[in-house]
Parts: sequence; C-alpha cells; structure tokens
Amino acid sequence: MKLAKSLLLGSAAGIVAVAGASAADLGVKKPSAVEYVKTCPTYGAGFFVVPGTQSCLKLIGRVRADYTFNNDLTRASAKNTFRVRGYIGFDHRTATEYGLLRTYVRMFLGRDNATNLSNTSSAATLEYAYIQFGGLTVGRVLPYFDAASAFYSSSVLWGGSGIGGFSDISYINTFAYTHSFGGGFSASVSLDSAAERQIAIAGGAYGGQAMPEITGKLAYDASWGSVALSGAIHQIRTSTSVGGVIPGTRYGYAGALFAAVNLPGLPAGSHVWANIAYADGASSYTGWASGNTAVGHTSFAASDATIVGTSLRTTRSWGLSGGVKAYVNPNVWVGLNALYGVHDAAGSNNTVRSALIGGTVGWTPVAGFLIAGEVNYAKLMGRTVAAGGVLAQAGGTKRDAWTGRLRFQRDF
Repeated sequence: MKLAKSLLLGSAAGIVAVAGASAADLGVKKPSAVEYVKTCPTYGAGFFVVPGTQSCLKLIGRVRADYTFNNDLTRASAKNTFRVRGYIGFDHRTATEYGLLRTYVRMFLGRDNATNLSNTSSAATLEYAYIQFGGLTVGRVLPYFDAASAFYSSSVLWGGSGIGGFSDISYINTFAYTHSFGGGFSASVSLDSAAERQIAIAGGAYGGQAMPEITGKLAYDASWGSVALSGAIHQIRTSTSVGGVIPGTRYGYAGALFAAVNLPGLPAGSHVWANIAYADGASSYTGWASGNTAVGHTSFAASDATIVGTSLRTTRSWGLSGGVKAYVNPNVWVGLNALYGVHDAAGSNNTVRSALIGGTVGWTPVAGFLIAGEVNYAKLMGRTVAAGGVLAQAGGTKRDAWTGRLRFQRDF
C-alpha cells in the first residue's frame, strides 16, 4: 500500500513538473508596439515625422491644365494650345544645432499641342531642387535677383499676370547665402549659372562660361509690405574671331528696385506693387530673351552685346512693371498688371519697345483648387532695318496681339 501511494504521488509530481516546463517553454507572447505617424505642426499642414528619425517630410503634388488662345495671324501656327502638367516633389526638413536643414525637390511632366497642332510630350523637367542649411542655399531655385518680385519682373514681352503669365517663371542653378539682420532686414549674395543668363551676341557667339553671375539683394519685409534692391554682374565673352582678332571680354551689369504695399481694409494678400529694372550688357535681367516671338507673328532677337569691328558694344535695356491684386473675399481675387520695356542695341534705328497690359480673375472654391482666367494685350514696336534687322517683319513697324488663358490647378 505504501509502495502504491509513493508511486502515485511521484507520478503526479512528474506530470506537474513536465506541464510546468512546457508552459515555461511556450511563454506569453507580448503585443508588438504600434508606431503611429506623427505630424509636424511647426512646419505647417501636411508635414509628418519620418519614422525612426527626427526629420519631417511633406509630399507635394500638382495637376495644372491650361487652355490658351492667341490671335496669331499665320496659318502655320496654332491659335490655341492645350497644356497639361503633372508635378511631383517633396519637402524634407531637419532641425539642427546650426539651424534648419532643408531639402526640396519639385519636377513635372507635361504634354501639349505644339506648332501645327502636332502632339508632343515633354521630358521630365526639374523645376526646383535645392539644399538649405542655415543661410546657405545650393541647387536650383528662383533667382535671388528676382525672388523679391517673383512673377512681377518676369518677361517684358510676354510678361505676366496674376496667374504666372504666358510663360512660367525661370529658375537657375545657384550657390547663395542669406543673412538675416533682424527686424525684417536681410542681405543675399549668390553665384549663379552664367550660361542661363546669356541671351546672345549679335554678329557672333558666346564663348564658354568663364565666371558665374554675381548677384546681390538687400530686402526689407514688414507688416505693411516689402522693398528689395537687387544688383548683378554679367560677363560677356565671345568665341567669334573677327579678322583674326577675338574681341575682348566685357562686363555688363543690372539693377532692380521692387516695392509692394498691402491694401488695408481688404482680405490678406491684397496689394499693389511696382518693379523697375535697368541693364547694360545683361538683357535677361530686364525680361528680354533670345528669339522672342511674343507679339503676334513678329519675332525679335534680343542681345547682350553687338560685335562692332573688333570690339563688343553692350546693349542697354530697361523694364517697368506694376499692378494691383485685390481679394473680393478670401476665395476670389482680381488683378490688373502692366509692363513696358525698351531694348536699345548698339547702332542706329534698332531700338525696340514692348508694352503689355493684362487682367486676371481667380477663384478658389476649395482649399488647393484654383480656377482662373487672364487676358493680355501686348504690343511690340521698333524699326525694321536691313540684314540683321530688329523686327523680322519686312515693312512693318508695329505688331500687337491678344492672348487669353483659362487655368485649372489642384495642389496637394
């Protein structure tokens, strides 16, 4: 009896020990931690914390559809253009002990009907791509010379209006530094890609880039508006030989003054503005470009300089623009803009003048969605001379054109 009792107790103890060991081996599985996406309100709507980092990211997208009409008088050219573009990009920011480290990229793909209504598609175009570290900026940005005025100082010929003008704003490769003095004052200096500022040398060709563009800007921003003063130095260097002699290098310059004043009593964003720019040997800074065909079917070849004998003679140019943008309510605005420019190349009977006036209206029915329209009237005036003439329309001294555009744009 004692033997049976001992065996029974021993067996029970063994079963309990085995069961306990098995339970210990199985263990209790703990639930994995759930990692939620955190927002970055410091940088505004749409930013979120990149998991596992201290950086914030915002994905950027845009779809833009334009319909443009112009009264071009030639049958070889299209009277209307349908253009669609899709934009993608991101904005990545990290707070450091040296200041904000920011990386920004935006690019687009587009498709439109080109000359003779043939369908063409554009390759991927890099619009913005830059790194900012404190006051340092390197990459592709809106030129610092123009940044204060954005579209306000864009092309004199097809200049722009409140929705960006007929042509999109140009961007440039740069290496720049901005210092903020406090109280709204700041100063910037930049070294830009000179090739993107070269227009043309009449009677010759530009040589290779030997030095960058040097630009500077002083700016003041206040609650009532802003003021900016810009300057630039541009090298003119030809590779063309005249009688075995290559003309010596010249240096052009440009300057601009911009001011904007907010309109009291109207919704935020309402303002009047004015911009004046002057250049000697640096025509791009006053809005002129090589091969402009801005007004009707009259073409015009702008220049930075002209080869006269064995020397370079610089082109003087200037542009004056201004306008008003007023919000009827926070979602509806109207605008009126005007531009006037002069291009005076070396020699006689070759001064060209251009003028433009444009009206715009825009409606944002919901946040990030714009429906807008504009109408521009442009005129190109100047003299027609013999070979190498200023206006490429024999016997004509004045040409003008109407242009209209309807835009739908969604940003997210």
